[in-house]
Amino acid sequence: MGGAACLTARDLARHGLLFARKGEGVEGRRVGDAAFIEETRRNPGPVYSKTRDWTYYSRQVNTDGTFLGHGGYGGQFMLANPDTGTVVVYFGVLENKSAFDRAFSDPLVKMMAELAAE
Repeated sequence: MGGAACLTARDLARHGLLFARKGEGVEGRRVGDAAFIEETRRNPGPVYSKTRDWTYYSRQVNTDGTFLGHGGYGGQFMLANPDTGTVVVYFGVLENKSAFDRAFSDPLVKMMAELAAE
């Protein structure tokens, strides 16, 4: 993730399906490592930030032990829940100097996690 690609929201959701389906691609082809995905969820790294102490940063993704997610520049975020097979994406633009706003993104990620858990 984190490769500076420009995608549509649909493409970002399709990318997320690789995580939600634990590495299974089109027609059941194995394109990712399910064990790697599960290890990332079970062995999270350090807390993402002091204000987002409910998520961890592990192997280039955010996780709370259930979802896997990653944000992009300016407000994009992809969140995949392998337990439900659900992906939720947000594709927007934050028009401030840093292209980031924790007061906006933290509640957004929480909402996305709730949606993906259903």
